[in-house]
Amino acid sequence: MKKINTLFSKFFFVLLLVATLSLFLNSSSYAQSTTSLGIKGGVNLANFRGENVGDYDNRTAFNFGLVLNRSIAESSGISFELDYSSQGAKLDPVTTKLDYLRTTILYNYYFGTSEMDIRPKLFAGPYAGFLLNAQSKTGDGDYVDVDNVYNAVDFGVAFGVGLHLRLKEGIWLVPDVRYNLGLADIAENNTFGNSSVRNGVLSVNIGITFPLN
Repeated sequence: MKKINTLFSKFFFVLLLVATLSLFLNSSSYAQSTTSLGIKGGVNLANFRGENVGDYDNRTAFNFGLVLNRSIAESSGISFELDYSSQGAKLDPVTTKLDYLRTTILYNYYFGTSEMDIRPKLFAGPYAGFLLNAQSKTGDGDYVDVDNVYNAVDFGVAFGVGLHLRLKEGIWLVPDVRYNLGLADIAENNTFGNSSVRNGVLSVNIGITFPLN
């Protein structure tokens, strides 16, 4: 199973990368198109989802990474994100910590005009997460590795709302609130009985971007 998931994760990553490059290259027809690069980070409220996985509590963690934006029209753009995301869940007295390297492609819809200093936006798009490590602890004990319990790849859909706040020409402060809805079963066979287990992560983020052209 892990070999299949590893192969799928590589395929999904290449697919995301090719799609992103195609969208960036094909957006050159927009006369005012701009490209920007920035950093982002935020707080994760992570949990497990599933019909029979127990009454889990949120695990509060964090994410941070890079974002590349490209406008394709005055009201729309594409973002490619690469970040480190710490996730998991709690089921007293056990805490599970899952750390992912995550890639995301987002389609952004901006309200208003490009001359505005504050532009609300809606966004949505696919993500793929590649498991870096999985650990679990009981109570105040030490974390122990449980990599054999969880699959190597997670994928799903991210969606949310945000703002672009102009700090100066070409430099934007970018806060957002989003939900990452996991669609993949992240647990190895029979780990949670016959139930599938998926990630669910609510994030509050802030970033800053700088122009590349």
